[in-house]
Amino acid sequence: MMMFKIGTLEIATRAALEIEQTYEPMGGEGIFRTVNGSGLKQSTWNKTRIVSAGSGWLPAGLESLNVNAQLTLSCIVPRAVPAVFATRQATLPATRRTDTGHTPWGIAFLADGSPVKTPASLAGNVATLDPVAGAVAYQALYLPQFTVLAFRPTDSGTRGDASYRWQFVCEEV
Repeated sequence: MMMFKIGTLEIATRAALEIEQTYEPMGGEGIFRTVNGSGLKQSTWNKTRIVSAGSGWLPAGLESLNVNAQLTLSCIVPRAVPAVFATRQATLPATRRTDTGHTPWGIAFLADGSPVKTPASLAGNVATLDPVAGAVAYQALYLPQFTVLAFRPTDSGTRGDASYRWQFVCEEV
């Protein structure tokens, strides 16, 4: 069973019936212009801002987060890396979940666009996807894990229908 975690807090399934995570690239980058107007791109660093929001039938308990310390954010919304079709291999980032029940997997796409889930085996950071008959493309999926600093979370609830909502923003350190 996949669990959403930040620091030592595991958010209960009933507090996270719906989860949305947004991965926003951050970085020191700019486009500089030469005398003739040609653009030159310069990048100096690259990190990720993660916005996590959810809702459920219970409060999430986010007030226990220590937002003054670095935390490990174990995400629940997957990211994908295209695999080389000939080898069915994709290099995954080292910043991914490796805990039990959160191993990478693959998706094979058939000619009509249908996705078919397929297992993946790992050798270091390289995922090799099992072949699927009729596949025309492959993707490797994984669950990210980041070391972050978190901003104070927000939460709200409605007593009448026992529904709760929460959100917090983190930036990769």
